[in-house]
Amino acid sequence: MNHCFFLQQVQNFGDPFFLVIHEGETLEEIKTRIQKKLRVPDEDFAKWKFASFSMGRPDYLQDTDVVYDRFQRKDVYGAWEQYLGLEHVDNTPKRAYAANQNRHAYEKPMKIYN
Repeated sequence: MNHCFFLQQVQNFGDPFFLVIHEGETLEEIKTRIQKKLRVPDEDFAKWKFASFSMGRPDYLQDTDVVYDRFQRKDVYGAWEQYLGLEHVDNTPKRAYAANQNRHAYEKPMKIYN
């Protein structure tokens, strides 16, 4: 018997944020709050996919899924052991790197406090 495994590489980008997920809340309800918080136009947001990640593996969610049930309450070993991921195109501008720079380096977000 042959088994094929689709290996999907996850590349996190953007600014992570905390969002309270209430018991019994569906993905559809959470998506409404996320879209409002991030101010994403309807046309773009309709293309986004949502997944619960555990140990780096995505489990894609449907609007009717109860998100709270996807996460275990336990002492978390790593900061990214479990999280809700938003799959979408990275529209941040790309920079050309100088020859002496690490081509695998990433840009860190800058925050300005007034």
